Amino acid sequence: MTYYALLYFIPALAAMGIAKIYLHYSITWREFAIQAGGTLMVIFALFQAAGYSMTYDTKLVNGVVTELRPRQESCPVGWQDFTDDFCTEYTTRTVKRGETCTTNSNGVRTCTPIYDTEYRYIYPWERRYFVDSDVPETFEIDRVDRQGVNTPPRFSQIELGEPVTVSQTYTNYIRAASASLFNEGDPEGTAPIAYPRVEDYYRSNRVIFTGYPATNELYQQWNQELSQLNADIRETGANVILVITGNPESFATELARAWESHNINDVVVTIGMSADRVAWVDVRSWSDTSRVELEIKNRILDLGTLDNTAINAIIRDSVTEHYTLQPMEEFEYLADEMAPPNWALIVAAVILLIVSPFVTYYFHKNHVA
Repeated sequence: MTYYALLYFIPALAAMGIAKIYLHYSITWREFAIQAGGTLMVIFALFQAAGYSMTYDTKLVNGVVTELRPRQESCPVGWQDFTDDFCTEYTTRTVKRGETCTTNSNGVRTCTPIYDTEYRYIYPWERRYFVDSDVPETFEIDRVDRQGVNTPPRFSQIELGEPVTVSQTYTNYIRAASASLFNEGDPEGTAPIAYPRVEDYYRSNRVIFTGYPATNELYQQWNQELSQLNADIRETGANVILVITGNPESFATELARAWESHNINDVVVTIGMSADRVAWVDVRSWSDTSRVELEIKNRILDLGTLDNTAINAIIRDSVTEHYTLQPMEEFEYLADEMAPPNWALIVAAVILLIVSPFVTYYFHKNHVA
């Protein structure tokens, strides 16, 4: 992004210099320095923000439930001028604390009242329901009554060791350069499949059927099994996503484009079906070695059928033995291939063609430094 910032700043600097030296604008060198420095800071900040927007991303990280913590605490009694950090149920009132007064030049005194908000907690105690994980992240299960007297059924269902998936933000240089990674194929043919997301506090469905029929029973069962698989291989850092489709093999590239080359820790296994037989397999990851991709692909092709138990075992063994998560720093070089988004180029052009000349003219007419 530095290249683009300089590309816009140098013409702006030249225009300021021409106005100062050749057009004989009455601008002091101090004003010149203020305008040049301010323009440079704004343009650099603009392209830094553009770079951040292009590399900001979220990835799915897996873990397990480590502790269930129903927690009960006493609440403040009477009216308070503060909110408690645990209890949440209260009523409020507005109380006059005093007033500030001023007297104008005519001797007229005017007073403005000062009001504060006070809080009175409804219950002597409240209970809240927390779930800890090794991600690490803590989840709070919504209460079924305001005080928390009754244990929420959702909390009662949770078991220690249950799979957990959370969405974590990170800098993704791969996403920023994804357009340059796909030169083949029709960009209009991008696969219309949403990337998996976290639902119901910490659950995520990562078995996706598209263009190929599946019973609801198989869909639910396989998603539960894949969640457990992702929890079991969590120490590798991998996040397995499984797509079963009746589309041709070009669908895998369309999917990779739609998901902007997917996340650094994803292992995306796409299985193409023809009737009840496996027609093709595409496996994509950013593992340090491609052996994990080749082994999953070849073993599923050899299997030949859509056997969820066997496919899960293939993925589990291959990822455990051959997957190596690369740090995102290994892909920082892709930042050099980033082209700013159109909105950043337009804003920079407005600064160059409109704002900067206006500031020059303003300094010409109004000496400020």
